[in-house]
Amino acid sequence: MTLKERRLFIFCSLFLLAAFLAVHLGGDRFLEELRKPPVQAAFREDDTVLVEGQVWKQEERAEYHVFYLRDNSITKSGRTVEEAGIILYDPEKTDLRTGNILRASGQLFFFDEARNPGNFDQQFYYQRQNIHVGLWAQSVEVKDDSFWHLRDTLERFRGEWRKALLEAAGEKDGGILAAMILGDRQGMDPETKELYQVNGIAHILSISGLHLSFIGIGSYQLLRRRTGSYLAGGLLGIGFLLLYILMIGTGVAVLRSLVMFLLRVGADMAGRAYDMITALAAAAAVVILWQPLAFYDGGFQMSFGAILGMWILGELMRPSGKERQAGRGKDRRPEKEKSLPVRAKKGLVQALQSSLGVQMILLPVTLYHYFEFPLCSVFLNLLVIPLMSALLFLGMTGSLMYMAVEPAGQALVWMGSRILDIYEVSCLAALSLPGSRLVTGQPDMGAVWFYYLTLGITIVLWVLAKKKKRAGGRESPAERRRALVPVFAGAAVLLFAGPASGLGSLGQVEITMLDVGQGDSSFIRADDGTAILVDGGSSDTDQAGRYRVEPFLKAEGVGVLDYVFVTHGDSDHMNAVEELLDRQETGVKVSCLVLPVPGVWDEELKALAGKAKSRGVPVAVMDRGGTLSCGSLTVTCLQPGEEDEMEPGNGASLVLDISCGDFDMLLTGDVEGEGEEALEQRLKKTYDVLKTAHHGSRNSTSESFLQKASPSAALISAGRDNRYGHPHQETLDRLRRERCSVYQTAQSGSVTIVTDGRTMRIRRFLP
Repeated sequence: MTLKERRLFIFCSLFLLAAFLAVHLGGDRFLEELRKPPVQAAFREDDTVLVEGQVWKQEERAEYHVFYLRDNSITKSGRTVEEAGIILYDPEKTDLRTGNILRASGQLFFFDEARNPGNFDQQFYYQRQNIHVGLWAQSVEVKDDSFWHLRDTLERFRGEWRKALLEAAGEKDGGILAAMILGDRQGMDPETKELYQVNGIAHILSISGLHLSFIGIGSYQLLRRRTGSYLAGGLLGIGFLLLYILMIGTGVAVLRSLVMFLLRVGADMAGRAYDMITALAAAAAVVILWQPLAFYDGGFQMSFGAILGMWILGELMRPSGKERQAGRGKDRRPEKEKSLPVRAKKGLVQALQSSLGVQMILLPVTLYHYFEFPLCSVFLNLLVIPLMSALLFLGMTGSLMYMAVEPAGQALVWMGSRILDIYEVSCLAALSLPGSRLVTGQPDMGAVWFYYLTLGITIVLWVLAKKKKRAGGRESPAERRRALVPVFAGAAVLLFAGPASGLGSLGQVEITMLDVGQGDSSFIRADDGTAILVDGGSSDTDQAGRYRVEPFLKAEGVGVLDYVFVTHGDSDHMNAVEELLDRQETGVKVSCLVLPVPGVWDEELKALAGKAKSRGVPVAVMDRGGTLSCGSLTVTCLQPGEEDEMEPGNGASLVLDISCGDFDMLLTGDVEGEGEEALEQRLKKTYDVLKTAHHGSRNSTSESFLQKASPSAALISAGRDNRYGHPHQETLDRLRRERCSVYQTAQSGSVTIVTDGRTMRIRRFLP
């Protein structure tokens, strides 16, 4: 089919271009989702309010129920504000039906934006769905008990189906099957989920084209054969699929698959040819009309990019008419009569080509959103995807049968569980291979566009070579190899010129104080690429290591931390480090743990050292006067020393002098009291930057200490609205009296210092 014949494709492509420009350039002038909602101007976080709204979706979780509300009003002290979407968390697990109108009172909260590079942006995630606020309910009551009978029946059936999966397959395998079949990931084992993700097969957990094709196309073809009619089979297949989607909910991948399925079945019913690229463009237009901010959604980019990659490679590899005739001349046997090895080889080659086509398009998207590339994913998907049809059949049929005939259903589900065992063993084997994961960091947009430019050039060269061959010329292997040179160059820039290469910081040292909430964590990248973490922990952010520290490190291209220093044993300085040690297989590796002298170890530091050794991580001790040199960067321990008589705790924190040329910075842990007094006596120079001790508490950073250190800038790591009142106003006043510029993670997110040893730049992550 020529481009002129693809009028719908041209129209949808122009619409998508116009929509992208409007969204990207127009911003909040064009989109309601990006405007500051009235509720933020009217109320404050933690205000107790009254909410009325209609339940349009609900989820069951272990500790509470989640209700998605629409057409809401929020009231406090006689003031009422309308809000399109609200998420309500109900610890009482009130029994509501979809379509009920409820009245609830509780505490209002707003969603967090990303606080560090690489962190998940919860605020933007919900903005895309036009949801700006949530409520922790204290009481919930039904105002209007009318409900949507079909939707409610389907959701309750979904709950029963999930229960059958968990009973038949067990908690672990049942949770995986519930994610694949019902789109419910709440009960899924987090370790398995991460194992799939780091190996590049997490796409099988999403309800996507693979799943809907199995259900939709399978039911359509079955019904068409049974009825003998394209029209009847198509209408019944569409109806069956719509009921399934109404039950599981609509996401980007689901909507894409539905539109493409409708166009395929519609083409069959009308006796027209189905064109994949036209269907893909039409599906993208529908998704953007429904959710304009989906342009920036990794799920949208990966879902559509995967199909685009398969289509492009299919077109490039599709033989011409003459080539097909020549092929038929060599082997005139029908496909069914060819030997099994021949068919298997052909299928394997096609699967490999398809997988390569997908990776070719998705490489920049994968690196931009996940910061790493699983090198074995191409080959793992050759195993995983062909088994998916069998797994879905066994899981669906078996669990449905289990509700009626338990033994027969359980036998089918058991067979499906053995496929999951194959997946797990394959992933663990791939993960054990040296260099199985390439952590590149988040690529610069310039590198992304350069890659797609080189990919476009490669496609053009390949098409020209094919045209030459079709015109009677000869296409040499050298021409094919030359056609691939541009895209290989683009991939090299994308993979090896990112943050992991250190090219962007040649001759420079970068120091970042991360925002971990009420805690402490600082990352240092020396000019020779050495990666150092000083502390990592939080008292008010759950799993700060997994969700704050590790994503930041991966976004910076850090797959291995050369040194991790822990200043003392408080959990808000080390619980994230414990997480890193626990996650050595799937997370960021630690090469060496550095602790203060054993004389100041408490039980927590002893346990941390034991955990490191059990994970195969060497433990080193840094005494006063000890140094570590990395390029032009020198890390010196100022205290404590072996001969110091200090009790374990804040006062005995490991204090580090960071120097690079004329630049000096002081990392103080939580030092205070006698420890700070001893440090004050030991200071031999002034500092450009001070990491303010103990989150800016009033008992640290005394006036005499500040006069001795004389910093021009001070960094304070503390949680927003923390219960300790950090940083204390007295400490802030002392810093300002010394004319010290103050940077707080509670206000700015992470704070990064870049120095070449002569000059210094400080930048905030949040404006």
